[in-house]
Amino acid sequence: MDEDTHYDKVEDVVGSHIEDAVTFWAQSINRNKDIMKIGCSLSEVCPQASSVLGNLDPNKIYGGLFSEDQCWYRCKVLKIISVEKCLVRYIDYGNTEILNRSDIVEIPLELQFSSVAKKYKLWGLHIPSDQEVTQFDQGTTFLGSLIFEKEIKMRIKAT
Repeated sequence: MDEDTHYDKVEDVVGSHIEDAVTFWAQSINRNKDIMKIGCSLSEVCPQASSVLGNLDPNKIYGGLFSEDQCWYRCKVLKIISVEKCLVRYIDYGNTEILNRSDIVEIPLELQFSSVAKKYKLWGLHIPSDQEVTQFDQGTTFLGSLIFEKEIKMRIKAT
């Protein structure tokens, strides 16, 4: 999170991705217009852009074609799985996906800025290492029912 975040500050956010039973990604409500502008820009730029050739830079932001809706989103490469496949994180939402390299394109410098979504963890909770898969899935589903695509208030306790 931002280094200038103040502890006990309250942020209004919308849940965008549930990672596990205590970890999720959310977007500041103040960034709604940014999300719309990014989406419009990517829909114009990415279909004409060339697929990425050569080495992928893990610090660079690319355009990725999300398989569920066939729309373009900003992403970072987390892992190169094979010559053709990469694990990416959609930085404005927090979700991940394995993409073909042909679905990853260069985007212009004006779209190379910090992510809209931030990663949050519920304060004072952790997942035990011996957690049963069923309980883990139930916890993840329950957290999703509470916050996914819902406006919530987050009180920052630590970064």
